[in-house]
Amino acid sequence: MAESVHPARILVVDDDPQVCSMMRQVLAREGFGVLVAADGPSALEVVARERPDLVLLDLVMPGMDGMEVLRTLKTRESSDFLPIILLTGQGDMDTRLRGLKLGADDYLTKPASPRELLARVDALLRIKRMQEQINSSRKQFEDAALVDPVTGLYNQRYLEHRVRDEHKRAERYSEPLSCILLQAVDLEVLRAEHGAEAADACLRELAQVVRRGVREFDVVVRRDERAFAVLLPRTHFGAATAVVGRLWRQAREHPFQVAGRQVAFRVRMGVSFYPGRGVNDGPSLLARAQEALGLALDQPGESICLLQYTPYFLSPD
Repeated sequence: MAESVHPARILVVDDDPQVCSMMRQVLAREGFGVLVAADGPSALEVVARERPDLVLLDLVMPGMDGMEVLRTLKTRESSDFLPIILLTGQGDMDTRLRGLKLGADDYLTKPASPRELLARVDALLRIKRMQEQINSSRKQFEDAALVDPVTGLYNQRYLEHRVRDEHKRAERYSEPLSCILLQAVDLEVLRAEHGAEAADACLRELAQVVRRGVREFDVVVRRDERAFAVLLPRTHFGAATAVVGRLWRQAREHPFQVAGRQVAFRVRMGVSFYPGRGVNDGPSLLARAQEALGLALDQPGESICLLQYTPYFLSPD
């Protein structure tokens, strides 16, 4: 019997109307949704449009036969597992073996008994659900490996891949790209005086301040224990200057609270640019931003260093 989690949809592909009618009745009685296609091209259109959970595929059809449909479906670019059961004639062992080699998941000899049909369908749908659970768990694991557990932002591992992609895109379309490194300079003092939990709470708030201060498609990442990285696609020197000034003011004005009292949470920033001196790929863009941050940290007071061809220091206050 079919499980009632959701009604699985099954595509029956056969040019014989009587076969289609019989299978539709058997499957519909068990709660399945049934789709029907009378030839190969129609079957491919239904799969692309409706995304059924399983296909019952007759091999002998005029024009595009079932073997060609099978080959097309099993070589398509999709991570979804689509079980396919071949419908074959009596004693057609060579054809069955050929179909299984092409990726068919099972076969039924026509005319198939309702009990055997339902048993084969249920078995493959169970395998499909298991595969979906495995894929979901793998995706969750991969996502977790790219996310910082404290702030919920992407982490350094993600940044290393993304900065390469953004630089390649900027280079391809001759667009500017800016990279900000923002460091919380009071974090170690805060951690020493109030503990790691209080420091992490302030970091989470700072992450939200930064996230709100940039555009939706800008990339905000936790670079390391004290620093965040922000990638600004299609952003030149002047626009980046406006962004860092805004981020500095918002961090300065945000009411960070520790043990019921407001605390200061100062930031320093270094900014690099593409195009810019020494920037020829993603890693060099990050390296120049790190150099700019180092220059900002060496300055007295609260300072921002923008490094494109020569250092430019900005004192927001």
